[in-house]
Amino acid sequence: MSTKIRTNQLDYSLNIEEIRNRYDIFAVKTSEKYIKGGSYILDAVSLNNDIKAIRFESGKCAYLLMLHDENNKAKLKKTIANVEEGEKLFVEDVNVMELSDSFVLQLLLNALSSYDSELLKFNNLTGHLYCFHPEWIKHGKDRNKDVIWRIPCLDVRVTTDCTLTVDVHTFSSVLLKKKITFKKRKFEEYPQYIFSARNTLRRKLADDTEAGYIMRQIDGGKTEIGFLDLQNSKKFAASKVGMLSGIVSTFNDKYEGIAHIDFKKIEVTKQIDYTRNAAKENVEIIAERLGNRSIHIVDLIGDSYSEMYCNNISELIRTKYGVEASVGKRIKREALNICVIHNAEYYNGIDDPHDRDYGNIAVQHITFEDFSDSSEFAISTVIHELLIKQDIVDGKISLFNWEKLGFTEDISFGLAEEIEEYERYFFMTIHADGTFEISECELNLFEINEYSDCVEIFEDAKMKAENIKGIIRTSNGEINIIKDTGLITLPEMEEIEKLLSQGDNKLRGKERRDLLLSSCLDIKLYKENDAEYYFVGTIGEGMRWNIHRAANIRRIEGHSDARVMFEKLLGLMNVSFVHNGQLTVLPFPFKYLREYINGLKVFR
Repeated sequence: MSTKIRTNQLDYSLNIEEIRNRYDIFAVKTSEKYIKGGSYILDAVSLNNDIKAIRFESGKCAYLLMLHDENNKAKLKKTIANVEEGEKLFVEDVNVMELSDSFVLQLLLNALSSYDSELLKFNNLTGHLYCFHPEWIKHGKDRNKDVIWRIPCLDVRVTTDCTLTVDVHTFSSVLLKKKITFKKRKFEEYPQYIFSARNTLRRKLADDTEAGYIMRQIDGGKTEIGFLDLQNSKKFAASKVGMLSGIVSTFNDKYEGIAHIDFKKIEVTKQIDYTRNAAKENVEIIAERLGNRSIHIVDLIGDSYSEMYCNNISELIRTKYGVEASVGKRIKREALNICVIHNAEYYNGIDDPHDRDYGNIAVQHITFEDFSDSSEFAISTVIHELLIKQDIVDGKISLFNWEKLGFTEDISFGLAEEIEEYERYFFMTIHADGTFEISECELNLFEINEYSDCVEIFEDAKMKAENIKGIIRTSNGEINIIKDTGLITLPEMEEIEKLLSQGDNKLRGKERRDLLLSSCLDIKLYKENDAEYYFVGTIGEGMRWNIHRAANIRRIEGHSDARVMFEKLLGLMNVSFVHNGQLTVLPFPFKYLREYINGLKVFR
């Protein structure tokens, strides 16, 4: 049976004639360069209950959706006339048939703000659709009063190619303004919102006395909303996938007969499942490498606490890999060195060990304040990083049997990186026996070399604002380009929701995984036209209840009619030594390049 994956590309239908019969669409425009106070005007107009949705197209134009009524235009003009500088705005009728499908879909989505739900809260603010779940709201105390400090939301958008995307934003209470740095925009310039009677956000009016919210995150804060939670129905509903499921269901209920949305499915060409055998092989390779070179833990703090800390780490290494690690005060040139130091805040830029250049010696820092000296995963990550650094010193890949791929010719991997505001280009050329060289290539119109075409590709992408994740080049000059697509993979959300609502949460067995979660697990590739697409998901075997992040789909295309050869390279991501406990999302040679580049940044 063939495997299909589900993406966030919309599979939709629109009954344009019925939409035209049910709704009126108007464009509010200005003769000025832009609509002054644009966000205020959009939010103020939305307080008119006749207006079902607003979409801000540009600084000069906004589109409004209203239930069909012959008096709509007159009502709209009257509403705008009451807005400050409303006399500079004018209203035009819009024929829905002249709008793109993506535009119509977004207008209909924005109109969900008039839908009342216990769990899903929709807000059409400044022309966007923001959704939140009550479980996300961050409560606290202010002068012994219960307050809501932050309201995380999903900004739900339809792209021009009809892909449904969600981005996380946070509305923070104005009571937190001292914890927010305002640079490009003053605090007073941010539109403020309050909770309405329906527990949704609306624009703050002049006579509202309660504290408002602005769309800003506190300094150093970060809002994370889990991608998928399978523990129970409640936790599923509060995940991104659960929210998407609710949005799609609500949309289809509201617009039955005039519009319908679902997500496209694509047939997989090839897949690789990461197994326990691969994990065991990884541990065996590392143990063998450590047996051939001593590990030395360097205590650069030198107190009784750090001494105990170093001994704990030594014991972890002995237990996991069966090798002894020495402890001392100085770096050993022939050893793999783990340096125990304080974090950067402790040194405050003065004699910071992070900035020391140890030359061709493999050194990995761990910080006393931040590193867990009791975590098996944490120590594995340190060992992996250390061995990659040693591989860079030795110029040979040791953590993977390169020769089993069957390459008889050289193959190169390239990255672009901005260092001190200057774009630089780095290439790792790997030979058939796993030895390699890393070099830098500059854009030079007067000197052509084997990487000049690759540099031109990076430069061209920068001009077009394209996001190239990396370049792969064969010895005969064929080039493959790895690009972002904006696509992610989605599980069978409706079936998951149905089972969880029935109290059936046994969703982790292999049969259930293959049926419900195939789009989110392991490594899969498919082909469309002349390109290949792949994603790297969560390791399926032994997976837990949560998937924290979506799997991004990336496109591999041949440059100048080059053959696409990525299928042969899928094995380069079937490793967990790059991201311990997780599969790497790019072929692992890019990790070696990244490690090399990070060294240049630290010791520049």
